[in-house]
Amino acid sequence: MLGTDADIERKAVSLGLNYSEKDKVDAKLRAEIRLDDSAATEDDITSFLIAGAIGYKAKPSWRVVADFNAVLSQDGGANFRDGDYVKASIGAAYRPVENDRFNALFKYTYLYDLPATDQVTETSNRNGPRQRSHVLSADGIWQVNNYVQLGAKYGMRFGEVEVSPDGIAPARGSGVWQRSDAQLGILRADIHLLRNWDALLEGRALWSSSAQTINWGAVVAGYRQIGDNMKLGVGYNFGRFSDDLLDQTFDDQGVFLNVVGKF
Repeated sequence: MLGTDADIERKAVSLGLNYSEKDKVDAKLRAEIRLDDSAATEDDITSFLIAGAIGYKAKPSWRVVADFNAVLSQDGGANFRDGDYVKASIGAAYRPVENDRFNALFKYTYLYDLPATDQVTETSNRNGPRQRSHVLSADGIWQVNNYVQLGAKYGMRFGEVEVSPDGIAPARGSGVWQRSDAQLGILRADIHLLRNWDALLEGRALWSSSAQTINWGAVVAGYRQIGDNMKLGVGYNFGRFSDDLLDQTFDDQGVFLNVVGKF
């Protein structure tokens, strides 16, 4: 958000690299520097961006994936419009070549999300929780037969959020960091009903070890197969939380629309 109506001169330099080794490695890297120069000093902003991802096929049944994203902004005036965002993850996907009825994903994610005043957070909320978190998760899904799939997820979050005594998001860097540790458990069933229709039933439990509270939730949804590579679904989340431990807003209850693609 700009402080004045002054004109801004913007200069940017970016560099991108891609590397691919057939059926083995895929990697990409992008870096950018952007300079916003204005007659009003408070509108001078210098931003740095770096993003990268790599996928490595370690074995026929195992694939390692990792990504890194960082955006750092420095305000030329008061630092209340500085912004820091760093997110990195690494995971291992298991999919047996000879029998893929069971698939699994193990993942670690680090997030440092400290947006400027009035900027959106990792979960697209204005003035939402500013956080620094570590998340470990494990997902598995088992194809019982042609009609039923059973899945489970367990995740742990070790982190902190910046809060103020009155419960309102404080000015950046002026609040107190408090623990926000939590554990998430999910059981789900995907049921093939008719030729092009599927149903999803899911139960969730979120345990906050910091607040010593537990929240229960359930999700139901119906999906319509469109072609060979896409499903369109609509459902309802009866709980207030999502299946993403980085989302700490508790505003997810209600109807949702979901599009699933496969390639």
